[in-house]
Amino acid sequence: MTAVDELPFGLTRDEWLETALAAGIMVTVILVATLVAAVAGRIVHRFTRATESQLDDHIAAGVRTPFVLLAAIWALASGSGTLSYAQGHMAWMTRAGIALSVIVVAVAFRRVLVDLLEWQAGRPGAGGKLHPGSLPLVRRGITILVGASAVLIIMDTLGVAISPLLAGLGIGGLAVALALQPLLANVFASSYMLSDSSIRIGDWVEIQGGLQGQVDDIGWRATRVRTFSNNVVILPNATLAQSTVTNYTLSGMEADAYVTFGVAYEEDLDRVEQVAREVMQEVKDERPSALQSHTSVFSYTDFGESNVMALLEMRAVTWLDSYDIKHHLIKRLHARFAREGIRMNYPARRLLLEEQDAPALRLSARNGGLQEG
Repeated sequence: MTAVDELPFGLTRDEWLETALAAGIMVTVILVATLVAAVAGRIVHRFTRATESQLDDHIAAGVRTPFVLLAAIWALASGSGTLSYAQGHMAWMTRAGIALSVIVVAVAFRRVLVDLLEWQAGRPGAGGKLHPGSLPLVRRGITILVGASAVLIIMDTLGVAISPLLAGLGIGGLAVALALQPLLANVFASSYMLSDSSIRIGDWVEIQGGLQGQVDDIGWRATRVRTFSNNVVILPNATLAQSTVTNYTLSGMEADAYVTFGVAYEEDLDRVEQVAREVMQEVKDERPSALQSHTSVFSYTDFGESNVMALLEMRAVTWLDSYDIKHHLIKRLHARFAREGIRMNYPARRLLLEEQDAPALRLSARNGGLQEG
């Protein structure tokens, strides 16, 4: 080899020709892969555009980029294999290519799984198997599982013995599990709630003890519930899983609004019922929070101490709307009963005075404290 044959970076002319050939191979493979991905995407779109679901389009778009990246990785590895001066590093380059390929496949696999879950959650008539509000926590779990699997495969590819690591993790994991038992109990409780969809993000719930609110988030350790007063209560998942919970939105968003009242025994009950039904119809016609398809209910329920008790029931669009319905029902009933002269008795007491108390009573009346009847 002469000094004339030596070029920059200490490479000879032949080695630079090898490098140019390898670069040409890499560029050609990448261009072909990009072209194939584009053509395949068009073909898939042509066959799937007649379908109502966008799932197949999302999956095809999610796989296209990883396909090109895999082609680029192995084009680089194959092109490097033609270099005579890189032969001593081929083992490590192959391992690096496998590691990068695992990362690309893991990212693509995670994206496809998330697309499938989002499609399932948003599919009409899915039966509530996966609530859209539960997706953030499910996505976190998928990311952790796929990421952990990819890390183990990469470590094994790079020559790191993972069997002793797994054995050590098993022994150490037992000790950690004992130390973190309360935290793990909360983690498993969150998985229970997500698996059976008993409590979902966005649900309006009432928890044993009287706490009511909307579920803002279900985390690994705790669930955040936003109360009607806009305060956030943080409940450990284990405590929530062991409590009696009333989920007002699990079977649907609609909720009933109840109003109970009593009218005097002297009143005409048929007339009272007619007035109450008219008030309910007015509220139903004027309030958008009232569910129009539901038939309102009026029923006498009990003979009270001083009133005949009655119950009104209307259905609201959501649980929060039931407060609006109840508010306007009470206002309208009170005003209408006052106009119609319908009496609603309230608690009263009858005082029996001894004869010797009469002078004091007359003195109080003269001073304006009482009126003589």
